[in-house]
Amino acid sequence: MSGNPDVNKQPLHPDLADFVLVGDVGSGKTALTLALLESSDQVLKTQAVVFHPSHVVDTPGEFTSRPAYYGALLSTIADISTIVYLQPANSRAFSLPPGLLHVYPGKRVVGVVSKTDLPDADTETACRIMAEHNILPPYFLTSTATGEGVAGLRSFLISLQAPDASTGANEKRAECAGVGENEF
Repeated sequence: MSGNPDVNKQPLHPDLADFVLVGDVGSGKTALTLALLESSDQVLKTQAVVFHPSHVVDTPGEFTSRPAYYGALLSTIADISTIVYLQPANSRAFSLPPGLLHVYPGKRVVGVVSKTDLPDADTETACRIMAEHNILPPYFLTSTATGEGVAGLRSFLISLQAPDASTGANEKRAECAGVGENEF
């Protein structure tokens, strides 16, 4: 039995499952996790991996910003099918070494531009940064402050649970500057 009381709760979205959120400190992983789950829990700084029901996992930003924690990140994502990488719209830095998210074959990596509501948001640059680091479209533009893009990302992640979703995320399109229209 886990020490995390959330593991034993009934999932709010039982069909929203099997993904991990990864990104730098302050990129909005916990806020997005709670928004996707439609949870009313308070957003707090994540100090350790948080396992939600249905294998929904929130990771601390230190897993990407400190090389000493790369092993912990790799252990955390080993049994999860989909990695959701958050690139803040106001950051020009990519927080991981090249290829780290692609160590395990067959994992889907979904690119999310977070914090699109900020005054210094640059979604085109955020999308380009992910593309330069082998995170392929679709890219989802999100803001937990306004709710932008959360429902579309949730629908997309749920669609990956369908039996015919084995081909991965790259066959769907999402909204991003110069990338395409969101089908959700």
